[in-house]
Amino acid sequence: MESLLLSQYSQSPNLHAYYMAFISEFDFLFESIQQVYEGRLLENAVGEQLDIIGVILGQSRSVILPQFWFGFAGALDVTKMADEATPAEGGMFKSEGVGAGAVTPLDDETYRRLLKAKASLLNSETIDVNTTYHFVSVLLGMIPGTFKLTDLGSRKMELTLANSEVSDTNLSLILYATKYFVPAGVTFTINQV
Repeated sequence: MESLLLSQYSQSPNLHAYYMAFISEFDFLFESIQQVYEGRLLENAVGEQLDIIGVILGQSRSVILPQFWFGFAGALDVTKMADEATPAEGGMFKSEGVGAGAVTPLDDETYRRLLKAKASLLNSETIDVNTTYHFVSVLLGMIPGTFKLTDLGSRKMELTLANSEVSDTNLSLILYATKYFVPAGVTFTINQV
């Protein structure tokens, strides 16, 4: 605010001290107003501000992320069997009473990526291969080294990703978000290489 003083009064020490008593309070107010304004932008929003943007986009912070279970090659949403050396890498056995996924509240960064990806689709006239690549890369927050979308025919699509670059949480997030970019009736699988 001091920079807004008229140039002819900038050399007056008494007037300067008098104005600075008020201007220091205006600086605090100006800074608070700027934080509120910038907090309404998707790039800077946190916490409750992100939740409000999510309401505008129709996307809740708590999502049902698919879980990966132990299964056989070619089945959907499965992972390999663990061994003694890497027990955490294996899938769990799915029992009869278990649902399709777990309700997961997303942290601010992951939620922001999901909101950006959904907003990009809502702002797009069509959903084509390039739009899908963009959507998935925004959702992941990166472009994986191995990143290939293949139409397998018979209403089947496969996304091939590098195994070491994408976490299970991000894979679940992609599977959750398929409702936005995969047409109804199309089987969508993720292949990690």
